[in-house]
Amino acid sequence: MSTHLHLIIGIGSPFGDDQVGWRVIDQLRQMGLPSAIQLLSLDRPGPELIEQMQGGASVTLIDAVISEQHPVGCCLELDPDQLAQLDTCSSHGFGLSNTLALAQQLDQLPTRLRIFGVSIRTPGMGDGVSEEINAAAHALAQQLAEEYQTAIGMGGVGCLGSSSSSSS
Repeated sequence: MSTHLHLIIGIGSPFGDDQVGWRVIDQLRQMGLPSAIQLLSLDRPGPELIEQMQGGASVTLIDAVISEQHPVGCCLELDPDQLAQLDTCSSHGFGLSNTLALAQQLDQLPTRLRIFGVSIRTPGMGDGVSEEINAAAHALAQQLAEEYQTAIGMGGVGCLGSSSSSSS
């Protein structure tokens, strides 16, 4: 695998709102990002994510989080400890929090890691994605594209906690 300055990975599954990570990647692919950015969509990678993360100097992960504390579509920038503390449930079997804990134990975390969780209620069983999740994916993709296009290699310390889209 070639090395990129920035690696953005959307994690998901084909079940309803759990596709949010993939939706963000789809949006980013349409935005003409610099070639130093590699975009990946992974289907419930589990521990294989550790190997996938080795291709980037900085890595951004995007995944759905099931949380009663946050409204559907709320985008949260988290560190691995915050992710582990969320009252979440993974549809991935060996979830993102478990994978990052293993990577930390193996000293395999990227130098710069950003984690975005988008709150969903349940993955769903169909292939449709809710309006709230589509809006959140679009908003997050726009924010990431702006950050990387204006400060490639610099990164930013942004917080999406209050910028999630709300459609009434």
